[in-house]
Amino acid sequence: MTYIVHVTAVVEGDLERIEQLISEYRYACLENQSGMKQFFVSRVTDNPNVFLYTQIFISADAHQAHIEGNDPKTFLAQMEEEGFQFQGRWMAGKEIDSAPEGQWLN
Repeated sequence: MTYIVHVTAVVEGDLERIEQLISEYRYACLENQSGMKQFFVSRVTDNPNVFLYTQIFISADAHQAHIEGNDPKTFLAQMEEEGFQFQGRWMAGKEIDSAPEGQWLN
């Protein structure tokens, strides 16, 4: 069973730069965290200040390691250093029906 986290992030500041930081954060997480399987980022169509993340981990423990790791701390420090406002809210849980490795459920 995978562990899925959905984050809604409301940001204020230079949205182009914020998008760049979020993209760098995503790729750093995927490179550095073996327990993270996927990390999707999108922007809400009718509100450009809202980003949606979906992070897929191999387990709740892998998510905990992510939270305690350097990647989120570095990202939030960069946001603060550049004076951007960031408010995030997340929900997480175990996937109720997992597809075989390498396949997606529709």
